[in-house]
Amino acid sequence: MIPPTLAGAAAPGDNLVPPLSSPDFKALFEAAPGLYLVLSPDLTIVAASDAYLAATLTRREEIVGRLLFEVFPDNPDDSQATGTTNLRASLGRVLQQRSPDAMAVQKYDIRRPDGSFEERHWSPVNSPVLAPDGAVAYIIHRVEDMTEFVRLKQRGGRMEAEVYRRGQELGEANRRLREANEQLNTLYERTKELEELRTRFFANVSHELRTPLTLILGPAEKLRASAVEASQRQDLEVIARNARTLLRHVNDLLDLSRLDAGRMELEYADVDAAHLVRAATGHFDSLARDRGMTFTVEAPAALAAQLDPDRYQRVLLNLLSNAFKFTPDGGRVRCSLLGQGQQLVLEVADSGPGIAPAHQALIFERFRQLDSGVTRRFAGTGLGLAIARDFTGLHEGTITVGAAPEGGALFTVSVPLAAPTGRPVSPAGAPTADVQGLVDELSLRAPRLAPSDPGGERSLVLVVEDQPDLNRFVCDCLAGEHRTESAFDGKEGLEKARALRPDLIITDVMMPVMSGDELVTALRAEPMLASVPILLLSARTDEALKVELLRRGPATT
Repeated sequence: MIPPTLAGAAAPGDNLVPPLSSPDFKALFEAAPGLYLVLSPDLTIVAASDAYLAATLTRREEIVGRLLFEVFPDNPDDSQATGTTNLRASLGRVLQQRSPDAMAVQKYDIRRPDGSFEERHWSPVNSPVLAPDGAVAYIIHRVEDMTEFVRLKQRGGRMEAEVYRRGQELGEANRRLREANEQLNTLYERTKELEELRTRFFANVSHELRTPLTLILGPAEKLRASAVEASQRQDLEVIARNARTLLRHVNDLLDLSRLDAGRMELEYADVDAAHLVRAATGHFDSLARDRGMTFTVEAPAALAAQLDPDRYQRVLLNLLSNAFKFTPDGGRVRCSLLGQGQQLVLEVADSGPGIAPAHQALIFERFRQLDSGVTRRFAGTGLGLAIARDFTGLHEGTITVGAAPEGGALFTVSVPLAAPTGRPVSPAGAPTADVQGLVDELSLRAPRLAPSDPGGERSLVLVVEDQPDLNRFVCDCLAGEHRTESAFDGKEGLEKARALRPDLIITDVMMPVMSGDELVTALRAEPMLASVPILLLSARTDEALKVELLRRGPATT
């Protein structure tokens, strides 16, 4: 009796086939039960399984080495034949995208040995075989013979017909999906191109603007130093101050283009961070005194750090500028610096309105201005905090915003005290930012101008403009032939119009408290002022706004 454990085992003397030491993959492929055809990238047939040859009524020696569509052409008697067209498109997608492509059930007739054609239906899948360099080396064309299934469908088989219909729908869905993906790829490439063009445009425009601005600033400063008359010095200071403001905006755009292009590299130096902070904040002392504000700076006697002094100072100045802009007169601003472990921590806090929690994640976005309407209090590009975030990120640090103990916003900047390993660090150098120019811009406040020729007989023009330099300039231009009165926001302009009843009102559109279009509405509601002509000044090219303002009464822009 044979033990159960040995049942089925070979007995001594049985003839055994020795195991193959190295499998014959060619023989294995040809004997595979599936219908497989192997093509080279130029669609030459290089191999076929026996099952494929049987299904297509062909012989290996007759098809290998020949082009696919030479062996399998469309049925010339079928004017609706699309087999070669659809298969060629699928193989083209495989070569281009280097990924498998499944086709819907195809009618692709097979030529019999006698030259006639037999109607056949196939479900093909084409898959690439990639070479080490990623190129397509071969394409495996695998098919399922669906002919009998389709014939059942044609004879009215309900289930078969439904499966077939769903297969056709799937094929159509795959086609639409491929087209959508191709469109998305095209849009993505176009978006990348537009981003590169935008970055290049900002860089080119910034460079082109810096040269004429330098040629404005240099001569203006030279003439101001030698001017004798106070009015000349004042005019030249207006030119220089506004050119410096424009230059800062241009530099911001240039930095933005460099950041987008990944071409901004930090220049690390050994610096005394405490001295750097005190030197920058010292320029703000006079501004704080003029506005009755409490400005405190908390920093150790010395604090060694390795950072880019120019970029770090820009972060500090952008935060201080933000604090002084939004803190009312008589408020508080605090700047604190300390070392915590391996981090250099900077805080800028104020007693202004603060930033709502819902907006705290938005304020570091480029061009984002929470106060962006026509009644916004301060001009700007919306880049200051975004650049502070990007410069902090270049230092491998973080910047956050929250609520300050003083009642307003608290910005916290934390960067490593030491430069990254392997980065060159140069000796200390002085930052090059125009700190005083920034402070002078923040110090520019609405002057209380006395009316020209009070009580005179000439016509009275009320100039409502929140930018002091522009307000004074318009008044000076009119002073030769008219009396002038100034107001620096829409609310003040309305009050002065009621009191003075001017012959003409010139107003800006974008102003704090009450905008120019709101002022026009209020003036037209006043019986004594409804007929006073109004001239609106605006840098906005808003045709809809012009039409709306003209509807409200006599006004032009």
